[in-house]
Amino acid sequence: MRVLLVDDDPETAANTVSALDECDSLDVTAVADPTAALDAHAESPFDCIVTEFEFDGTAGLDTLLRVRESPNPPPVILYTRLDSEDVVAEAFAAGVSDVVDKRPADAQTAVLAHRVSNAVVAARQSTELGELHAWLRLIADQSLVGLYVIRDGRVEFVNEYLSNLLGYDTDEVVGRPITDFVVEEDRAIVDESLRNRSHGSVESMSYTVRVRNYDGELTALEITGQRTTVDGEPVVVGTAMDVTARLESERLLRRSERLTRQIISSLPDMVFISEPTELDVVYINDQFEDAWGRDVSPLYDDPSSFLDLIHVDDRDQLRRAVDEMFADIRDGSVDDQYEFEFRFVPEGSGTIRWATARAVPLLDENGDVTNILGVISDLTERISHERELAQQNARLDAFARVLSHDIRGPLAVAQGRLELARELDDDSHLDHVERAHRRITDVVEDVLSLARDEHSVLDASTVSLADSAATAWDMCSSNAGDVRCEIGELPVVDADESRTTRLFENLFRNALQHARNDRADATDRGDDSELVIRVGALPSRRGFFVEDNGPGIPSSIRDRVFDSGFSTKGGDGTGLGLDIVRQIVDSHGWIIRVADGAAGARFEVLFDPVGEAGATV
Repeated sequence: MRVLLVDDDPETAANTVSALDECDSLDVTAVADPTAALDAHAESPFDCIVTEFEFDGTAGLDTLLRVRESPNPPPVILYTRLDSEDVVAEAFAAGVSDVVDKRPADAQTAVLAHRVSNAVVAARQSTELGELHAWLRLIADQSLVGLYVIRDGRVEFVNEYLSNLLGYDTDEVVGRPITDFVVEEDRAIVDESLRNRSHGSVESMSYTVRVRNYDGELTALEITGQRTTVDGEPVVVGTAMDVTARLESERLLRRSERLTRQIISSLPDMVFISEPTELDVVYINDQFEDAWGRDVSPLYDDPSSFLDLIHVDDRDQLRRAVDEMFADIRDGSVDDQYEFEFRFVPEGSGTIRWATARAVPLLDENGDVTNILGVISDLTERISHERELAQQNARLDAFARVLSHDIRGPLAVAQGRLELARELDDDSHLDHVERAHRRITDVVEDVLSLARDEHSVLDASTVSLADSAATAWDMCSSNAGDVRCEIGELPVVDADESRTTRLFENLFRNALQHARNDRADATDRGDDSELVIRVGALPSRRGFFVEDNGPGIPSSIRDRVFDSGFSTKGGDGTGLGLDIVRQIVDSHGWIIRVADGAAGARFEVLFDPVGEAGATV
């Protein structure tokens, strides 16, 4: 039972909602004023409304009782402090269903819950009785079926509906053999039916015959009959309904179904129809086989078998989403549309593809779900294009920041050496200035290429990761101090050599900046152990790692370390180093994640992300 609580006292409202929610049958929502209540009820009708009497000193009950103007209005219960009998009288006069005293006691919320349940049950029963009475009145005023009584093969009684259908006055029909009105080809059906029922071999029967009216027009009637006894004599009583239009509609429907199947089969998307309460496929087009690489026939026997092709990281989430949709339908709280996005791997293929599934509940005239229509679209090309655009925009946006970050080091070296050359009149320092300028030029060219050429990784060459790591360490070791770098056996991959070197360089600088500073603090405390940076291959050579024996990365910030501008060094850090690492990894189609190391920080780069649950892409 969906209950709407209207109370402008937040604390009281929260306590009331909490108490009522303990009742398994109640689902309570709270709003602060009558206008909001009317809007909420208009958007999604509630079974009962519980309200205060005044809001900000103004009586709001009249406004709230406008819900009586809606179809099947819910009961309204006044929940307020009953300081005056006039309030009770005024509330009932205004049309509330019940009044409950809002005393600060747990028992009162139990009373309120009981009164709400009673009011909702009474309202539902009243609605059902009203509908029943409406039907009875409608049947009494104007029958929509023909009624007849036949004795000894002749018409004993017909109602006005049936006589009008035949085109005769009632007294022109009574007394005549029923077969007078049936086309000759169908008379044998009527004779056989009447004979069997008159002699008691069949109690009831239903069949369809064609009759010809006074004007000679043909009408198809669905006849039902029941054998009974009147005044000791056997008679047949029953109904007759004009099904001419229905039979024609069924013919057109069969034709429409054939056309619909042809249209659906020609759509580029996968289309399926399921039963309403569980995933039970009743139809699926052939596009499933084209897109997913699997025959459709097993899906009729085991619809959930398609989950075998869903990416392992998305499988449980998709299964839960589908279960929740069917739970909504069973609970009667169905949405207009459900949408799921997931990855799948076609059978016999190692390529990951993206898809979106839109499930639309199909409703009958009563609003009940009859089937689920699903459409699954392959989004791989669109998502790839969007990612390419996003990456390109990100590279262009980060252009200046990346240049600033990577140029800062060699620029500082060049400035310092130039000052020494001037002060000491020693030209040997100019060699260092020249090397720093070459490094600045390399960085500018690499970053310009990264910003402009979104497909540059396709021109990759064979790169020894061990050589790239060694080159990167040479760039960093001059400022490393008492730090040791151990580079183990690493795989050879297709990659951009310059960017791969810069990837290692930024990871090394990250370790030196963070781990070395903390190591210095540890040395001051008497811990003189050496800082070691290690580089090695992951199991099965699926990637590589860079780790140090520093203080590590707290779990609370691991999800943020690759964010642009994030730094734990305050004004001393730019927060771009690991962002550049992530960009380089992304450009190669790899993934990078922060992992738990034996000690210190550990970064793992994986060449193949499939099956790596929880990886940071």
